Amino acid sequence: MRLWQAGASTARNCAPKLLRTMRQQGWPPLVGASTDYLALLEAEVLKNTGGAASWTKCLPGWVRDLRRYAVVRPQPPSAPAPGNGSRPAVARDVIEACPACDDYGWLLDDDDDAPQRRCTHPGVTRSEVEAAK
Repeated sequence: MRLWQAGASTARNCAPKLLRTMRQQGWPPLVGASTDYLALLEAEVLKNTGGAASWTKCLPGWVRDLRRYAVVRPQPPSAPAPGNGSRPAVARDVIEACPACDDYGWLLDDDDDAPQRRCTHPGVTRSEVEAAK
């Protein structure tokens, strides 16, 4: 743990509990673990430390309260849902067909002193414009 270094006695006391809880909660083993994984584990164990007067006394409880890895692990980017896959393509087609704006949905105007404005495409939201690009 980078945030808080336990002493030898506390580490000896909590390590078996941590390993047992990790196994029960579906966490991968620590052997060959990446720094991102170790940071995730540390953040999860020490997530509710506010107001703790003695971390040494609280650490065993925090270890036993470790959430399931399936809930905590970072999710890989998922493929778009079958029904939503065509929506960004529709937004892209609307933007490309619009003569009033550029490829990113910004209005084309000759007034360089005015702020840029988004083109209002009927039925296309700003987030869909950004997702299309």
